[in-house]
Amino acid sequence: MKTPRFILASASPARKQLLRRAGFRFDVVPSRAREVMRGGLRVTVLANARCKAAVVARRHPGRWVLAADTLIEFERRLYGKPRNLRAAEALLVRMAGRTHKLATGVVLQRDRRRIERIAFTWVTMREQPRGRIRAALRRSRATRLAGGYAIRRGRDPLVERLRGSFSNVVGLPMEVVAPLVRARCHTRVDPCCDMSQQGSTLV
Repeated sequence: MKTPRFILASASPARKQLLRRAGFRFDVVPSRAREVMRGGLRVTVLANARCKAAVVARRHPGRWVLAADTLIEFERRLYGKPRNLRAAEALLVRMAGRTHKLATGVVLQRDRRRIERIAFTWVTMREQPRGRIRAALRRSRATRLAGGYAIRRGRDPLVERLRGSFSNVVGLPMEVVAPLVRARCHTRVDPCCDMSQQGSTLV
C-alpha cells in the first residue's frame, strides 16, 4: 500500500470530501487544539491553523501536515461554530440580507518548516423570515460550521451570492490548497478531479 502524501489535521467531513474529490490521498489526524478568538480576522485564523498544524507535526516528524481554520467577520465581530442552534439562528437572522466576510487560514507544516496562506470570501445572505432560517437550520449541522451555515451549488436556501472562492465557504479554499499541496508534497492529482482552478461563483 502506498503511503499517504500528507496528514490532514482536521475531522471536518467537508474538508475531507473536498480533498478526496480533488484526487488527493492523505491521513486524518485531528489536532484537538483549542481555538482562540483574539485579534483581527486574518491574525486569528492563521494563529489557529498554525497551532493545529504544530500539534500534529510534533507527533509526526518528517510528515507534511495540512491544517486550516475558518471564521466569519460580521459587524466587526468574529464568529466560529455557534454553541447551539439558538445562537446559530440568532446570528443568521441578523445576517439576513447582509454581507459578511469569511476567511480560512491554511498552514502546511513539516517539522519546523511552515507555509501559510489565507483566503477571503464575501458572502451575502438571503433576506427571509426567521421561520425559513429555522427550517434550514434543522437540515444542517449548524453547530459544526463557522457562522452556523453550509453552502451548496444552485439555489442555496440561505446564501444569495458570494464573491471569492466557493470551496472556501464549503471548508477549504482549493484554489490555494491544491497547488500548495501538489508543490510541497509531490502528490499527483487526476486532472479530471482538480478543483484548484475553480474561481469565483455566484449562487
